Amino acid sequence: MSRRGKNIFKRKDGRWEGRYISSYMENGRAKYSSVYAYSYVECSQKLQLAKVDLLPKNDPITVSELFSVWLASRKNSIKSSTYVSYRTMYQNYIAAPFGDMRVGRVTSFIINRYVSELLECGGDDGKGLSSRSVQAILIMMKSVFAYGETEYKLDDPAKNVSLPKSEHKEIEVFTSVEMAKIRQNALCDDCQILGVLLCLYTGLRIGEICALKWQDIDLVNQVIHVWKTLQRIKNPNGISPKTIVIIDEPKSAKSIRDIPIPTFMLSQIAKIKRNVNPDCYFLTCSLNYTEPRTYQYRYKTFLKHIGVTYKNFHVLRHTFATECIRLGIDVKTVSELLGHASVKITLERYVHSNMDMKRKQLEKLYAYV
Repeated sequence: MSRRGKNIFKRKDGRWEGRYISSYMENGRAKYSSVYAYSYVECSQKLQLAKVDLLPKNDPITVSELFSVWLASRKNSIKSSTYVSYRTMYQNYIAAPFGDMRVGRVTSFIINRYVSELLECGGDDGKGLSSRSVQAILIMMKSVFAYGETEYKLDDPAKNVSLPKSEHKEIEVFTSVEMAKIRQNALCDDCQILGVLLCLYTGLRIGEICALKWQDIDLVNQVIHVWKTLQRIKNPNGISPKTIVIIDEPKSAKSIRDIPIPTFMLSQIAKIKRNVNPDCYFLTCSLNYTEPRTYQYRYKTFLKHIGVTYKNFHVLRHTFATECIRLGIDVKTVSELLGHASVKITLERYVHSNMDMKRKQLEKLYAYV
């Protein structure tokens, strides 16, 4: 057997075996039990769970052990990408400062001090993390400690820790001139370029456009059925390859939605669809997909070619929302088109008023002067 630490071995049959002391015999000798898995990471998790299960409910356990039990309890109820995100967040930000600590030694003071450190210098470059990133870390910590309180009768040190206030950054959007340039150059037979225009006028996320197939485009009812997203994530099993591509349901239940096809794009889309297998992906017109990172590069090249200053792909979505509000479309409709869980998210995150909009709104006030 090849060994890899923590009493975990690679067996000849390809499986991993983790051994632990399950009890002691009358003569004082340890009695061992084993857990088995097809990957080292899964075996390590099973081993930690087995050890924790041996503890009395009120016995002190480490933050690392509690996190493993909490994550295992949620594995079947969350998406693979969320599972990987939780594990990565723990490894990057929680394991080193808290992993080996007994849960009972963690206090709200220690957590608050760590939150301040993350905001001041928690990034890889020595700069502070954004308040939104720190909120995500703290929300996960709160969930882990709350689980410990419920399942193991442990005091919850994060219960009274407040989330840091959100930063209200004004996100850049494409100007009307830039939108016109994109529209003039993207209404073409190249589906990857056409996809940029589709995102600008529907608010599709990059993962959604990458997962979109021609069978999802309903020309009879003139709608796009959005029900999948494509992304590359770290391999949850911790084996080669290190990353995998998954095609899964979008971020939330509200993200599964129907979006009207822009009328000025209907004829172009219909022309292409006549000659394409319905099972093909929209961006490639083949059975092979385009990954978000690859599509980001193609998008960047396109903007450079037409003389538009580069902005992140997600700005297409920001621009769509902002233009909808500017033209008087009600926020609830915009929220549903974007696939948000609530109107509040749309208002706070995606609607950015520019100076022209502010002037027009104030003119209503000035009219009474």
